[in-house]
Amino acid sequence: MELTEKIEALSQTMRANGVKLLEIKNGDEEIRIELFSLKEMEVSEVPMRVTRIAEDYITIPAPIMGVGYLAPAEDAEPFTVLGSRIKKGDVLCIIEAMKVMNEIIADYDYEILEVCFKNGQIIEYGQDLFKVKKIEAPNVH
Repeated sequence: MELTEKIEALSQTMRANGVKLLEIKNGDEEIRIELFSLKEMEVSEVPMRVTRIAEDYITIPAPIMGVGYLAPAEDAEPFTVLGSRIKKGDVLCIIEAMKVMNEIIADYDYEILEVCFKNGQIIEYGQDLFKVKKIEAPNVH
């Protein structure tokens, strides 16, 4: 079972049992799942905020300042979530600056370890957007 499938199964179990926060620590790795009902959500929050921290991550900083968006539209699926495997050239998020929607594009293949901002949040230049693990391409001979 992939990590995203495990997280989805955990979040469904949490919803079914009324659990809103789950933290799992295993050595140097930490997973935090926090659920919100649609009634409790503010515009700037996404339904599920998940954080996974590992030793060997790199960060993707904001190349510009503006308002950060995790999805292309309010009712659309987010571009990426914890555990997503992103291909080089995929959209990670959008930063709106001066009424221009700027797509932030992955420059390598990555696994998303942490989303460092909330949907609709003001993003500063250089602020961490994501913590990721670079996925190395397999050697083919």
